[in-house]
Amino acid sequence: MRQTVSAIGIGIVAGLFSGLLGVGGGVLLVPAMVLLLHYSQHRAHGTSLAVILFVAVAGLSGYIRAGQISWPIAGGLAVGGILGAVLGARLAGKLPAATLRRVFGAFLILVALRMLYDVAGALVWGHSAVAAENGLAMADEWPALVSPGIGLVAGILSGLLGVGGGIILVPAMVLLLGLSQTMAQGISLAVIIPTAISGAVVHYRQGNIQLRDVLWLAVGGVAGGLGGSELALVLPVLALRGLFGVLMVVVGISMVLPKQRAT
Repeated sequence: MRQTVSAIGIGIVAGLFSGLLGVGGGVLLVPAMVLLLHYSQHRAHGTSLAVILFVAVAGLSGYIRAGQISWPIAGGLAVGGILGAVLGARLAGKLPAATLRRVFGAFLILVALRMLYDVAGALVWGHSAVAAENGLAMADEWPALVSPGIGLVAGILSGLLGVGGGIILVPAMVLLLGLSQTMAQGISLAVIIPTAISGAVVHYRQGNIQLRDVLWLAVGGVAGGLGGSELALVLPVLALRGLFGVLMVVVGISMVLPKQRAT
């Protein structure tokens, strides 16, 4: 019973941040499963991708209703993302758990520092490198040319680290494709769905998915994702990014300097 309650709680928190920021929630799911549910690093990564599938679907619904989605761009990103997720998942199976854990922790810290830099830029200089409101004027063919490449990089990180890839997708779409923050988050959730499926299939074949807890993590994740996507349309993005960045720094440090032996 305690395991079930913990799984639902972890899912709710991860889903909330997924809907709020357009990410899959893996940056919270993976360390929570390792530290609180005592999963091995490999199993946490695989299970995270299985749960992310449900969380992303729930979070996407709010963005679709608000018209914050571009299916052509999502399709281009998904092509690269599916291939990358398979490659990343296979690579994860070849790495020792301790190495995988430290790589994940370092990834969290780097992403968090980038997010906090953007927040500081908005507060000090009055602008943000990633949080554009109206997007930039881009040539019509530009998204089609670069989307598969962006998706490939995000997919590799997704399969390798057990995250949805939104941490890479959202800032890349704003910076390279000139999309608004909200539009980028909606597209990110759409791309995460096929990416998570392809990565999860590989992890499942490797025995890295804990099916017993997927249901309860997904129940909490869906509930949190639905609420998060609605809040994202009304809450200030700057405050959300700052909060999330601080949280990821703390979690990342705990992963780089593990207090328990990885198995």
